[in-house]
Parts: sequence; C-alpha cells; structure tokens
Amino acid sequence: MKSVLQVLRSLDEKLTEWGRILEGKTVRFHPSLVGPVLFLAIGILGFVVMPSQVKIQEGNATTARTFPTLMLLIIIVCSVILLAREVLNIIRGQEQNVVILDLLTEVKALLLLVMLLLYTLLIPVLGFILTSMLFGFAMLVFFRIRKWSYYLIVTLAALGIGLLFQVVLNVRLP
Repeated sequence: MKSVLQVLRSLDEKLTEWGRILEGKTVRFHPSLVGPVLFLAIGILGFVVMPSQVKIQEGNATTARTFPTLMLLIIIVCSVILLAREVLNIIRGQEQNVVILDLLTEVKALLLLVMLLLYTLLIPVLGFILTSMLFGFAMLVFFRIRKWSYYLIVTLAALGIGLLFQVVLNVRLP
C-alpha cells in the first residue's frame, strides 16, 4: 500500500505533467458572439423544461407560466437581436473584440472550484472540522506547500475554530 507521501509525490508529478502539456496553450473566442448564443440556448432550454417544472391550472388567463414565459421570450428576442447585430458586423468586416484565455490558468481555476464544491458537499457528511482540515490540506498540496508547519497551522486552525463555535459559542456546526 502506498504511503501518503508517495501519493502526494505522484499527484505532484501528474500536476507538473499536466502543467507542461497546457503551458502556452490558449483559446480564442468572440465574447460578443458567445454571450448571445449562450443566452439563446438558456432561453430555449427554459421553454423545453418549463412544462415539467411549472404546473398550470387550465382555464385561467394568467397562470404560473405567464411571467416566466414573458422573461424567456425577452431573453430569446434580445439574444437574437444581439446575435444578428454581431453577425452583420462580421459580414461588414468591422473589427471584433477577441478574448484569449490561457488554458493552464483556467484549468487551475476550475480545479479550485471543484475543490470548493467538494468542501461544500462533504461538510454535512464529515463535519466542519474534518472537512476544513482536508480542504486546507488539499489547498496546500495544490499550491505545492511543503513546509510541515503550514499543515500543523491548518489542523490547529480547523480544530480551534470548530471547538470555539461548538464549545464556547454553543453553535452547532454541520
């Protein structure tokens, strides 16, 4: 069975390998086109999902679907207008705003978001103290902090905050 240090070294090597692969790679897109397309898709999805989510009583002029339908129609119409305007600008040859994203930076941000989501999901299961310690350790590993004293600080901080709220302030933590 692998020790914790071997697992951490293996993870560190994988992160380094992924970093080398993604280094310098970028994605270019036109935000003036992406926004309208995204909201057009959301509006259409809203119409597709609404019948199963919002029940109505037959015979009424105004139902529970009236306001959401109006909002979705506004979203779709505005999206189509913006999209048509941007397509006309492209046809006319007008200069378009281009955003360039660095893939390595975006993947790191996505990993941080996933770790935060896991932290949120694990609090009710493992409790505040243990989950906070694990999240703190994960953050230290992610940022490649090797000083053992930082891990001790995370442990003591999670224990201290958890016990302060539970024992001193009498606040029940998840």
